[in-house]
Amino acid sequence: MTRPQQRTQLIVASRTENLANAIQNELRSSGIQTQVHWPSAGDEFGSMLASLTPEMVLCEERLKDPAVEDVIRAVRDFDPDLPVLVMGDHVTLMRTVGALDLGARDFVSSQDMRHLTLVVRRELECYEDRRRMHALFKRTQELETRARSLLKETGDAVLHVVEGVITEINPAFLGLLGRTTGDEALIGQPILDVAAPDDQPSLKTVLKRARKSPNAEIETEIRLLGRDGVTPPVQLGVIAKTVDDELITECVIRQGALDKAFSPGSRLDLFKRLSALTPSADDNIQALVLIYVDQFDALEERIGYLDSDQVLQRLFDMLAPVQQPGDRVFRFSMSELMLLVRRPSADDIRAFADRLLEVVEQATFTTAEHETAITATIASYPLSGEERPQTLIRDMRRNASQVSRRGGNVSIFMGPTAEASERKRVADQQAQRIREALETDQLRLVFQPIASLEGEPGNLLDTHIRMLTPDGGELMAMDFLPVAIEYDLMPDIDAWVMEQAVRTLASPDNAAGLHPTLFVRLSNQTLAEPQRVIETWREAIDNDRCKPEQIVFEIGESQIHDHRAKFAALADQIEAGGGRLAIDRFGNKRASLSLLTALNPQFIKLDPAFTRSLESSDAEVKRQFAELIETAQSQGIRTIAEHVEDANSMAQLWQLGINYVQGNHVQSTIASEESLADAISLV
Repeated sequence: MTRPQQRTQLIVASRTENLANAIQNELRSSGIQTQVHWPSAGDEFGSMLASLTPEMVLCEERLKDPAVEDVIRAVRDFDPDLPVLVMGDHVTLMRTVGALDLGARDFVSSQDMRHLTLVVRRELECYEDRRRMHALFKRTQELETRARSLLKETGDAVLHVVEGVITEINPAFLGLLGRTTGDEALIGQPILDVAAPDDQPSLKTVLKRARKSPNAEIETEIRLLGRDGVTPPVQLGVIAKTVDDELITECVIRQGALDKAFSPGSRLDLFKRLSALTPSADDNIQALVLIYVDQFDALEERIGYLDSDQVLQRLFDMLAPVQQPGDRVFRFSMSELMLLVRRPSADDIRAFADRLLEVVEQATFTTAEHETAITATIASYPLSGEERPQTLIRDMRRNASQVSRRGGNVSIFMGPTAEASERKRVADQQAQRIREALETDQLRLVFQPIASLEGEPGNLLDTHIRMLTPDGGELMAMDFLPVAIEYDLMPDIDAWVMEQAVRTLASPDNAAGLHPTLFVRLSNQTLAEPQRVIETWREAIDNDRCKPEQIVFEIGESQIHDHRAKFAALADQIEAGGGRLAIDRFGNKRASLSLLTALNPQFIKLDPAFTRSLESSDAEVKRQFAELIETAQSQGIRTIAEHVEDANSMAQLWQLGINYVQGNHVQSTIASEESLADAISLV
């Protein structure tokens, strides 16, 4: 059964319906299957235009409602390509020009149906051609957009050349040249400019060969001239294609060639890969591994910026023997490398991270000017596919940084199921490092002067502890004492500090009539069993290595509130031996005033909140500390303000009656190897 031909929809705007019917009959008799619609009233034309989707409109020139101008305007707003023919009794040049001037396609005679039919047929065919052309143009635009999108998203580095000039370049190629996606400087530049000068003749030859053999890819190895210098040799594929009668040469560097040729990828490359990561097709586990160089700032200070950067490049080169096919390395920052790896199991990932740690620890890095060793903190994280790259990397870097500050040179294994056990493993390693530091004398004391605001001789010094690292740096107390507290190592550390303090006081360099006094802190753990520290102090007194009053036992106020009985026993021993007592971080509790009255120490170190309150408008805090200072003065207790950082604060403290100050504005710390006379002479 033959499918009926679809009828062409026409609108005839005329004064009578008879003319519309006559046109329909004439067109059908000539083989044009049409359905003619006649708006019986002027206001029906707009609704009919919208509902019928016509392919032509004929309008009688003498029509008043709507007028010819209104019909043409409405059609133009509806579809600019929809043909409109104006009809009249006779065709004249003036009428035709007038119709065309209004926007109609032509003027036809309603009395000459043969002429009308031919013009209608012509305009229907033109309208169909225009619709097809628009559809093809839209399709072409979509294909071009898709092609450009694919070109931008592909990992291959691609650029297009016309007549030797770059017309298009994708982000991968821009990245290869050290440029950003917003960099348009290469568009319009000669293709030869992207090649190293020595390789430009080779590139020119390949381009000529490609143009002589269209659609045949020709490969060559050249070096590119990027913004940061000449790149390593890369495999470049060149193919000439004809597009719209124009010869376009496409230059491609496959992603596999990039992976093989280049050193660490960029941050952008890493995030793109993580975002596009798909679940492993086999049973392997994908993981992100961070190599965080310990004490990198100190390394830069020792060997300089350029040589420290060479160390990172050398570190990348050293990873090759322990990498497997498919592993990718990224330079995440000046001191960090990231690896994206695939291994059979979590144990294999941990073993790989441990192997990386050994490689770094055992290596000697030779640069242009130096030879050095480094350590690194290795953080590995097996990926489940549900992680957010930004959050994941931020957490890995934060954990690695915290561990590195405590000494580093460990491998930490992260992830939802591994974090608890891994923290324990890392803490065990750090605790062992503290034990080794105690055994091998890798701890040292530094002293910060406590200056008098009343002109007294500057002989008071606050004692601080540092731990040396394998690379020659040192860790602040806050970076390793929390682990020492967790593993009950504070009694050993406090005993070591007391021994070193006594040794410093007994040194001939410090005994020339200076009579320095050292403030030595005691921890909670030592407060529970203080005998080792007390015995060291008494032995030094008995052997005339120091005077009893030269050691001030410093204990935090919170410790005293938590262990009143133990503190009372210790205070009795100190008083019986002629020693002195200081309460640290004092005054920030409700019971501070009553405690001051009950204990009557020789010194109190006011809580840092007191120094900060000098710049605030908190009247209550100021009133609270003023009362404490007044009570201390009435009892003969000497007051010390800590963390004093500017001269204005010192002036206010003097007005308040504070006896001593300490802080970086007064003087920074000095090492125990230096003569205490140098520090005392400055305060």
